[in-house]
Amino acid sequence: MKKVATVLASLLLASTAFAQTSGTSDTTKAQLKANSEKSEAQATANKKKAEAQSDADKAQASANEDKASAQADADKKAAKTEKATTAREASNARADAAKAQAKADQKKRDAQAKADKKKHEASKDANVAQAKADKDKVEAQNDANKKAVDEKVDAAKK
Repeated sequence: MKKVATVLASLLLASTAFAQTSGTSDTTKAQLKANSEKSEAQATANKKKAEAQSDADKAQASANEDKASAQADADKKAAKTEKATTAREASNARADAAKAQAKADQKKRDAQAKADKKKHEASKDANVAQAKADKDKVEAQNDANKKAVDEKVDAAKK
């Protein structure tokens, strides 16, 4: 009778140990999956951030080109003042130069405003991407934690 009880106790211990081992394995798998999902979410966010920054950089480069072009046009008009041979030509050239400079200044402001808007949108997109990644990471970790708790409950029932 003692031998039967000993054998039963050994079997019970072995089955409990097996259940805990398989539970730990499933918990580990769930955690590995969560880690993978978290890494993937962060990689996606980083990619979106890089794209947003690239868009902002392109917008600023375009604005700089527009500003340089506008200023070059104004400078050409101003150079005509020096080539004027009469007072009337000089006066007209100065007026044209002033108009061209005002136009260039407006183009510069518009180009910079457009670039700033694009930068703001890029920053917003990057923040949204990071927030989504953070949410995905939390959800993945919560799933892994729930799996671990469920396995502990199942192991305790056995």
